[in-house]
Amino acid sequence: MTLARLDVEVFDPYTAPEADLVGYHRVMAAWWRTDKPDLPPLTYDDCVGRLKTPFPGFGEEVLWVARHQGEILGFATVDFLEQEGSHIALTEINVDPGVRRQGIGTTMLRALLPELRVRDRDVVEGWQLTVGGDGPKWAESRGFRTVHTVLMQTLEFSEADPTLWDVVVPPGYRTRRWIGAAPEELVASYAEARQAIHDAPLGELEYQEPDWTVARVREHETELRAAGTEQRVVVVVHESTGTVAGLTELGVHPNDLTWGYQRDTAVLTAYRGHGLGRCIKAEMIRWLLGQN
Repeated sequence: MTLARLDVEVFDPYTAPEADLVGYHRVMAAWWRTDKPDLPPLTYDDCVGRLKTPFPGFGEEVLWVARHQGEILGFATVDFLEQEGSHIALTEINVDPGVRRQGIGTTMLRALLPELRVRDRDVVEGWQLTVGGDGPKWAESRGFRTVHTVLMQTLEFSEADPTLWDVVVPPGYRTRRWIGAAPEELVASYAEARQAIHDAPLGELEYQEPDWTVARVREHETELRAAGTEQRVVVVVHESTGTVAGLTELGVHPNDLTWGYQRDTAVLTAYRGHGLGRCIKAEMIRWLLGQN
């Protein structure tokens, strides 16, 4: 069944009235409960906070809202990636689970396509689909195909064995850590170490990891600061050469300080096989918990 009339228009979260923000939270919280049942409920403050301060590094974000007789039924979000991803529209379409299978998602997809064409985007990718849920079924019916699958994991500190992060630094290495900007004396080697993430398997994704340079690192750090995101970094340094051999980074979003979002963890090929990844992840956890 398809709704007889559905109005789709661009949605500006910064000028939207409170009633529309409440409607946004209602739709997103219902989607969250349905597609992410293992996670804590999505609160209004966290939801609207994410909306107004999206994760940096994904380019300009544009939203569309779908209404039927004034009632908000769904949202579409498109991040217009830059540089390596300048041909990609990273797209997320969320429909209230109570009104799915009525053509709402398809109508929103059609409504945003003209903007994608204007911006020369010839690839649409979506990352927020849950295996076995409605999202993949709908996407396949629209001609999309699955090109990559990831497993999302959470670590509840209160339920974990703390001895798991009692890990020593291997001989010949030392760790460094910081919040925000990389130390000037390490930033060049840190940028080179970040290139190791290119070895991560991405299936047939069009998205490519950034080509990390010192300038790119500093640009990314500036974006994080502007968004109010606390970026914690732990690196492991090869003592005899001073090379940053590996790194792990974690972001704390300003709207929910109880969650840390694991980002890249990578070790340069020449230094793999020594437990460096586990070592720096363990130090990150101890740091978060104030244990060292």
